[in-house]
Amino acid sequence: MARRWPIWGLTALSLAVLAAGIATTGGPAQGRAEKRDRTRDRDLSEIQSLLFCKAQQAGRVGTDPTPIEACPMTPRLADPFTSAPYRIELVPPDSIRLCAGYETQPDMPGQGRDESGCTVQRIVVGQPG
Repeated sequence: MARRWPIWGLTALSLAVLAAGIATTGGPAQGRAEKRDRTRDRDLSEIQSLLFCKAQQAGRVGTDPTPIEACPMTPRLADPFTSAPYRIELVPPDSIRLCAGYETQPDMPGQGRDESGCTVQRIVVGQPG
């Protein structure tokens, strides 16, 4: 019995290291949330590309994500995980605000999306993409 304490000590140490690792990285649930947020980022990027293309064609910034012949992209307009529609808003005079219901906070606030899950993109009409 006296010689089993090293085994119990190593077991306890291993469990402590495992718990610390999960606490630091967030574990599998955090990884799944980050993956879903990357999908939302891609969706908003595709919407932005369509709106940029349409702005170049129309000569003005708009928020209608309906494809046209010159801009045939068909981005997903709703969150595939919650079915909530992505929000598209005009920020006068030449920007759009795209919002999604993210599960994680942005890594670097001030770059990209804000805490509310929105990003504002300026669209310069008449400039090649």
